Amino acid sequence: MSQAKKFLILQDLILARTAMEKVSLHLSNRQEAVFPWVERELKEFIRRYSTDRELSTYALSIKEAIERKDTDSLRKNVNEAKEKLNKMIDEMYKSLAQGQ
Repeated sequence: MSQAKKFLILQDLILARTAMEKVSLHLSNRQEAVFPWVERELKEFIRRYSTDRELSTYALSIKEAIERKDTDSLRKNVNEAKEKLNKMIDEMYKSLAQGQ
């Protein structure tokens, strides 16, 4: 994969992580989630990554939690997705730094 392609993927992953962080802050500051806002915030993540090999489990679990309006499940899935995104971003940075 070219460096340019890796950079574009990295940008997408960072945007996804930013959305997860916004939702995570929202969930930590409220007892109940404002599900329409959460759904809008994570719409692109769900659309883009619901068929991704590494992130589909998280995208589909988050979508299901939103549909069920399950705050606890949403909180758990968002945190797990953030962790996975952080790992993927770190790996991508390392790959770019090594020029591979």
